[in-house]
Amino acid sequence: MSEPKKVDRFYVDKKDIADFNRLKEKDSPFAGCHNREIFLAAMVIGYYEGSKIEIKSKEGYFRDTDLKPEELALIRAIAVSEAGSLIILLDEQKVFSIAEQYAAGGIRLLKARVFSGEYGSYSKKLESELLRAYDTVLEKLPKKLPALEEMENIPTIELVKSGETDTIEFKSSLIWDYKKKQPNKLMGIIIARAISSFMNSEGGIILIGVDNDKNILGIDKDLSQLDGSYDNFELHLTNVVNNCLGKVNRPLISPRFDEIVGKKIAVIFVKKSPRPVYLKHEGKIEFFIRSGNSCQPLDVSEATDYIKDHWPDLR
Repeated sequence: MSEPKKVDRFYVDKKDIADFNRLKEKDSPFAGCHNREIFLAAMVIGYYEGSKIEIKSKEGYFRDTDLKPEELALIRAIAVSEAGSLIILLDEQKVFSIAEQYAAGGIRLLKARVFSGEYGSYSKKLESELLRAYDTVLEKLPKKLPALEEMENIPTIELVKSGETDTIEFKSSLIWDYKKKQPNKLMGIIIARAISSFMNSEGGIILIGVDNDKNILGIDKDLSQLDGSYDNFELHLTNVVNNCLGKVNRPLISPRFDEIVGKKIAVIFVKKSPRPVYLKHEGKIEFFIRSGNSCQPLDVSEATDYIKDHWPDLR
């Protein structure tokens, strides 16, 4: 299976570099702005005017880590609007490419408006035009980004191709320990830990039968311990959740089974919890959240602050 190339920056066309740089000079309203801000302004104008140009000669312009959360959300929303499908969100390279093409289509329009002299001092007019363009963009976009339930329509193979993200986690097994080559109760605890991290964050999807390198292992090893029964697999999962996270949280997960390249996969949809979820195991009580593409434990102080921020109405 080919793995999408990891992207960590946004590119502009080399032929447009002079235009981007011109907008940063002292006589421009963008003087002192970061590359990110000029790129986003050009992208918004490009999208607003329906101008999209494919980049032929790429040059790195800024890193994705420079983006604010709301800016990344806008870029992703434009990609959804452009593609007409939520599946586009699983291919970050395509999402970035769409933004880059609109920026390429908008940069000359933006430069022309800034330096045309048509309006005298363009600073205030530029601000109002960008705000109007931004509002128009938002009006065209979906009113909300995809909810977890909407992602149920995405084929499992596409979830695998996406790799692990803040909403997708891979686990090799529920019962079978591939290193020890035998059943291991710790496997269930690891699954419960991942489930709790999603419940304490924004929800997510766990694929059981896929390792961290996207190798599709299947769940046959697990099923062999359960008389080959899907019902027994789900019952075992239920017992793990009930014992480690509490019966009240079992309704927050929804398992389904799928088949990829002839191997059976368990897909577990986990909803965000209306209350903090603690992992209880061997006398220990732990609190996990989702951080990037991994689950992270919080100590008592961190958990207390996190809970206050995420469940402010909790008493």
